[in-house]
Amino acid sequence: MTKQSEIATRGGNLAENPATPTPSTSRWLQHLPLFCKRQDPEFSKIFEVVNTLALDDTHCHLVTDRDAVTTPQRYLERISLAGFPFPNYFPAGVYNRWLTGDETTRHDLDKTYGIQGKVDEMTYHLSQSIFIKFLTKELAQFLDCEPIFEAVIEARNDRANDYWLYVNSLFRDVNLENIMLDTGYHESGGRPAIEKFEEGILPCRTHRIARVEEIQREFFGMDVSFGEFEELYSERLLEVLDGTGNFGKRSVGMKSYLLPFIGLIEPLYDRTLAAKSWDAMRRSYSELPIMKRQAAFNISKDLRRYTFTLALEECLKRDMPMQIHTGDGEAPEVILRNQDPFYLEEVVRFDRDNMMRTPKIIPLHAGYPSVGKAAWLSHLYPNCYFELSIMTPFVHQSLHERYKQVLEAVPLSKILFASDNYHVPELFWLAGRWGKRYLAKALTDHVVGGSLDFDEAIEAARMVLHKNNRSVYNLRDL
Repeated sequence: MTKQSEIATRGGNLAENPATPTPSTSRWLQHLPLFCKRQDPEFSKIFEVVNTLALDDTHCHLVTDRDAVTTPQRYLERISLAGFPFPNYFPAGVYNRWLTGDETTRHDLDKTYGIQGKVDEMTYHLSQSIFIKFLTKELAQFLDCEPIFEAVIEARNDRANDYWLYVNSLFRDVNLENIMLDTGYHESGGRPAIEKFEEGILPCRTHRIARVEEIQREFFGMDVSFGEFEELYSERLLEVLDGTGNFGKRSVGMKSYLLPFIGLIEPLYDRTLAAKSWDAMRRSYSELPIMKRQAAFNISKDLRRYTFTLALEECLKRDMPMQIHTGDGEAPEVILRNQDPFYLEEVVRFDRDNMMRTPKIIPLHAGYPSVGKAAWLSHLYPNCYFELSIMTPFVHQSLHERYKQVLEAVPLSKILFASDNYHVPELFWLAGRWGKRYLAKALTDHVVGGSLDFDEAIEAARMVLHKNNRSVYNLRDL
């Protein structure tokens, strides 16, 4: 039996594998928070259905096996948004040398840079978050162990004997059927890591999203003329969208990380301005790593606007969505104040020749913490969608209030479920588990309040959890 068929067979009937928890709505209902138990029976009726629904994740990243066996502190660092850019707190390469070095190397680097103390501080604060305390209780239930963080990590490490079966069981437990995989962040694993992940999560289907910045990165360092750069960029863009340029496969959409770099994005068609920006970047290339971040971003601003505009034009021609990083941050790599969802208005309009051409735009991460602005942008412009990641799952028990805020402003047909999973597979599972739970709670409030009936609430859940994703990305055969 091949690894793929073994995962599909064993994952397909989890009840036959006692090492893998069996998904059960009644089990989830038994362990729901008190505020859910106190609801009238309408919640139980809605949740019983919502919990069984198929799930599509419209924005996420791959998982590798480098976290199959971990420690409590390392797990906290890998799951923390504060820990995500941790190497940037030290000179280039220092943190990775400390992480992988022998005892002498680690001692010397720690003496110079105080690395361990900074890691201890960051992971301690995260360990005291309600998010981690809640995660511990939820995973303890899934892994059938004590609800103590160290015990959860130990039980999780026991699954490392067949890590991909464990990952697969998380996907099956929340009924993930499709993921839209942003290949722009792959932890230097490239095509082998992506393909291994895609095989490991079968029968969940993977559809790849290409990142504008990945194409830029290939050519920004070249000592060529602007015309040569433009030709290389355009050829690669078409290969990514129509050929096998996205690590061996075509793409179904694109993503841009431009907003946190420059703030307000105004499309640019002026080749002259783009060429000047290219020449300025080439002259300053050796100095960019030591420049203040805003100054460095400003040098390449027009070039980035121009290449982004070329990519969005191609998406518009193909009716492909463009995801745009919005909201959450990832400081200190980016500039937090630049990420206001309203800075996307000119992109959403995409004016040319006195006409709004309205490509499909998906601001990511619910615009969090500016959820209301992202929701209102999606309310006003018919081509702007609303995506739920990062807020889901990190807001957890208050998600039902956030979901109510979104449901009141954004048409049901435009809300897309997502996790933005990175590093560890449990974020896929937590997002699915908590997303379904608190979406059901928000919909229950609307049913009890009279704005939806039961059938409308269930159809709304289907739309949010999978139908909208398949429509937006033209997944016609699903």
